[in-house]
Amino acid sequence: MSRELPKRVYGKTGVQMPILALGGAGVLQDITRKRDAIEIIREAVNAGIYYLDTAQQYRDSELIFGEAIEGMRDRVFLSTKSDKRTYDGAWRELESSLKRLRTDRLEQWIVHHVSYPREIEQLFASDGAIRAFQQAKEQKIVKYVGISGHHDPEVLRTAMERFPFDMTLIPLNPTEPHHPRAFTREFLDYARRKGVAIAVMKVMGVGRLVGEGKFTVRELFRYALSFPIHTAVILPNSLRELRELVQAAREFTPITPAERSALEERGKPLANQVAGMYHQWP
Repeated sequence: MSRELPKRVYGKTGVQMPILALGGAGVLQDITRKRDAIEIIREAVNAGIYYLDTAQQYRDSELIFGEAIEGMRDRVFLSTKSDKRTYDGAWRELESSLKRLRTDRLEQWIVHHVSYPREIEQLFASDGAIRAFQQAKEQKIVKYVGISGHHDPEVLRTAMERFPFDMTLIPLNPTEPHHPRAFTREFLDYARRKGVAIAVMKVMGVGRLVGEGKFTVRELFRYALSFPIHTAVILPNSLRELRELVQAAREFTPITPAERSALEERGKPLANQVAGMYHQWP
């Protein structure tokens, strides 16, 4: 019998969360490959991955996820996002997401891609989106509220001082420490002390870090999960890739500090190749 996926307590939520989560970009947002996408999603859930991460901004991802989880809604931890900064915009997007996902509730709703100080002021204005997130939680439409960021750790810290977020979603791979405002240096310990759940993305650099002369999937996965995080959001584009990641998760062992340093040194010349995808340094 296959080993179960290892789990970690998802911050203050108390949820036992598998160390793999399924992201809704890549093939899982491509309606022309819907059959493949649904097959990947359902196999992931049957393999023990139940955190499903999507967003309205991921093309047709919500529609595909909504169809894929028909009959298994109670088996998944469903999360989507909104990048709207006003109350009305976020609330309308939530209503649309629920319809597209064929559900009346979310386990998690994330304030998406908060990058600049001006967005903090927009979010927390009298007509800002944070009020929609708060009301959705109070009305039990969503259970947990999160925030994601790709750009500036200080912006996320500021937001987290102003609202009791349950989780955060940040990038993490061996190139990350080489960026000017690295989340590994400037945010990870802060989030851990706050007790929020920590999910990570861009573990494979959207595929740009995998291949000859770069890294293996297993190396990148072990690197990310050796930090004090709770789950890694993966973007498999085939059943083969999904199965490789599931096997790596089942066999996960943490790397040593020396191994971490070696991986980061190998990541240094690749940093500029992936920086533009999510850091967008000014």
